[in-house]
Amino acid sequence: MPFKRSFPVRFLFWGILAILPTPVLNAGVDDDVAAGLSALYNLNYEEAQRNFHAITEQSPGNPLGPYALTTALWWELTNEYDEKNPALEREFLAAANRAIVFAKKKSEDEDASGLSHLCLGGALGLKSRWEAIQGQWIKAYLHGKQAFKAQERAIELNPELYDAYLGVGIFHYYTATLPATVRVLARLVFGGNKEQGLNEIRLAMAKGHFSRTAARLFLIGIYNNTEKDYPAALALVREGRKEFPQSSFFHFVELLTLENARDWEGVRAGAHDFLARVERQEPSYLKKYVHRAYFSLANSYLGENRPPEALAIYNSILEKYPLEDRWISLTYLNRGKAFDLLGRREEALKDYRAVLKRRDVWGLHDQAKELIDRPHQPPPAAPPLIK
Repeated sequence: MPFKRSFPVRFLFWGILAILPTPVLNAGVDDDVAAGLSALYNLNYEEAQRNFHAITEQSPGNPLGPYALTTALWWELTNEYDEKNPALEREFLAAANRAIVFAKKKSEDEDASGLSHLCLGGALGLKSRWEAIQGQWIKAYLHGKQAFKAQERAIELNPELYDAYLGVGIFHYYTATLPATVRVLARLVFGGNKEQGLNEIRLAMAKGHFSRTAARLFLIGIYNNTEKDYPAALALVREGRKEFPQSSFFHFVELLTLENARDWEGVRAGAHDFLARVERQEPSYLKKYVHRAYFSLANSYLGENRPPEALAIYNSILEKYPLEDRWISLTYLNRGKAFDLLGRREEALKDYRAVLKRRDVWGLHDQAKELIDRPHQPPPAAPPLIK
């Protein structure tokens, strides 16, 4: 395969961790949350922030406003900057701290709805993720534990708060699927029941008010990476594309899913469609995303063991898009694989070493080191895993 299939789950898991708002009594707030989330899925961050700011203006005592704004900032930081943009990081951390303080104070009051605890858990969870990226493992662990407990408390207060089941379900599922060396400790804190976690995430998708799409995305990641159920993943992706037809985000997730399933013709068709939408300047199909589509296009040729075609596209990407994002790092990695297939080992090694000089995201350094030790081999001929 062109690259390890582990990376999309990180893309989906942490990018959407905090999108768990619950329905509220104020219809105007409800509308603003729904509109803000729709804007996020369409990668319109300014519109999302406008809607989330409106929540605080309408309902200054509602913890949902500060929490939703924190979510919007994290979403932008993750999807646009690979969690690395000093100015946006500072803005995100300030918003997260405000949301935590506000929700914690509200949670000390009688809150039968569970909303304050849900917002507290979500904001803590995002801060924990940022700390993990920085290597601040003790802080990340402590805040992650607090996040889980807060969301668990939200369900205790209001078992019909279906949006909250997504947060605890994620913890339950991923704890149960951790490597054996850390699973015992994690289970002592979070519990770890794979089927329970899946059922909780599905419950959020079926009955949640605002967490339906977030739950769907988590299940896409789970089916793609740990369960290897690509037809189920693709069905959910296409539900998302139907609901958000102008979302380049969902379009790209579909390309990743088709690639995992080895549907190379489907990947090519989807990549060409993506590029055509960019050319037509459709909403959310911005020129800054074009290299992602070319990356998928090249991967389709690499997956079919057609390295010359793949190499030509990888070369073009690296020439035209000197960016620092993970997709360019992956392009270096996969171009190295194409060089290996062509017997051009020294050029392959140069690309793998280029990956090691870039930021280590999604375990790319480990993949590059493995390829330095052992050349990439042609993938076995196999039919698509999705009919």
